[in-house]
Amino acid sequence: MLRTDRTATVLLGILTTVLVGWTLHIGAGILQPLVIAILLTTLLQPVVRALARLWVPPAVTVILLASLLFFGLAQMGIVLNQRIQAFVDPLTGWAGIIDQVKVRFDDPANSQFDALMIYLLNAAKDVQWQRIAGDLVGSGFDFTKGLFLVVIYMLFLFAEQAVFKRKILAIAGEHHDDAAEVLTTIGRGLQRYLGVKTVISLMTGVLCYAVLQALEIPFALLFGFLTFLLNYIPTFGSIIAGCFPTLTALATGDSPAFQVTVVIATYLAVNITLGSVIEPKILGRELNLSPLIVVLSVVVWAGLWGVVGAFLAVPLTAAAQIVLASQETTRPLAVMLSSGPPREDGLLHRIGRGRREREDEAPAGEGEGAGPPRKAAGE
Repeated sequence: MLRTDRTATVLLGILTTVLVGWTLHIGAGILQPLVIAILLTTLLQPVVRALARLWVPPAVTVILLASLLFFGLAQMGIVLNQRIQAFVDPLTGWAGIIDQVKVRFDDPANSQFDALMIYLLNAAKDVQWQRIAGDLVGSGFDFTKGLFLVVIYMLFLFAEQAVFKRKILAIAGEHHDDAAEVLTTIGRGLQRYLGVKTVISLMTGVLCYAVLQALEIPFALLFGFLTFLLNYIPTFGSIIAGCFPTLTALATGDSPAFQVTVVIATYLAVNITLGSVIEPKILGRELNLSPLIVVLSVVVWAGLWGVVGAFLAVPLTAAAQIVLASQETTRPLAVMLSSGPPREDGLLHRIGRGRREREDEAPAGEGEGAGPPRKAAGE
């Protein structure tokens, strides 16, 4: 009987996962702006609180931030769209760069290395970069509509966040403290991750742009901005960001060997120093995700939501891990998502320890899970 129940649970879990994935894929146009708005609201919340301590009304701060965000991202999207369109131009853009690189490998001896490079370059030329660029920026109307929805969602999220949190805590019932801890942990972890990631990505993009500009590589500004954006995508983003300027330097450089070497060395040094050394030290163990899970999450979310899903993969997976860690039945799944067994200073250990401490403090004679009398949600 127990084995039958386990089998049914596993099958139900698989079916639920498939249905959730299908729903996320079908509802991408509706859910993506909402998720982006939630992340931006979480990221900007410390700014609102800091200005509130300086006697600036939160409503004024929220409206100001939303306006700056809308017009700033709109202008950024226009410039980025123009430069991407120039980059994917069939004559002067990416296709022309690939053709110039192929000439350098057009060796009459036709060595195996040259043949392999020609094959890879043809594959790179055949990639539908126009469609990928459309997924990233979209048409003018689609981009404006999505940005408008994000800003509207942000305004309502800021306005109702206190009420929404009380609703969640009221629904949690006797698990009031657990729900509060989960919400606080998710908010703190995402704020720290997004804040640090934004600063690191900005430094990476600026440094790489400065080197490309010094080497007089075409599309240096576009490559620097793409480096900033793609740095949000773990592993794959850094590789893709480095491929574009490397091939461009190989195709257009007066001293291609020197320029390619400098470009590769710059991207490696910057990403290793900032992304692999400084960033983990600042983040500590806030997001304790396994590297394999990070890669898989990027692949899965990119399959569900395209380029946008790749950008959102780590925050969404980290939030899911925190929720899974809050329940004893799903805690093993959270451990499997982590980079190792729970440590005393780690996220999973803190969540589990908080639950056990509250259970130990429950007065004797009360039912399991009962705790000190709690105030009503509205108090």
